[in-house]
Amino acid sequence: MRGIVLGAAAAALVACAAGGRKQMVSAPPQAGGADAGATMPGGSPEHAEIAQLDQAITDELTRRGLAVPADATCGPSCDMAAIAMDTKPVTADPRMQSCKPGASDTCQDSCTLSDSICKNADRICTIAHQLGDRDAYANDKCVRGSQSCQASKQRCCSCL
Repeated sequence: MRGIVLGAAAAALVACAAGGRKQMVSAPPQAGGADAGATMPGGSPEHAEIAQLDQAITDELTRRGLAVPADATCGPSCDMAAIAMDTKPVTADPRMQSCKPGASDTCQDSCTLSDSICKNADRICTIAHQLGDRDAYANDKCVRGSQSCQASKQRCCSCL
């Protein structure tokens, strides 16, 4: 039963992420919270989507007991090319070929949720690239998403 509930939650996250630029489910980050380092500029549709995806990642990490990375502060000078594979799901990252999580429902759920986090991070980075790799807010959220993806991949691959 727990596996079904977690699977449904993962499906809902993927559906929300795939929904594109639909209305935000949660409010954008507030000053003074976990996102205090990078304030969302102007309210463009791209920034609203990034905020929604970033919040979904934060929610998943919190639910799974993983530390939420601090906001990155590399701004418009981030080396976005170095992040390319860091946002890919376990199944799409050739560096993770040795990843052999256990067959339990818990491990499978962990990996499904990890893939959801990584897909959200990948979408954030795709938007950052579309914005020309010079948008400080988008770049910082891409770096943070990449760190979140890596932490969730580690949890998936170390599950026994």
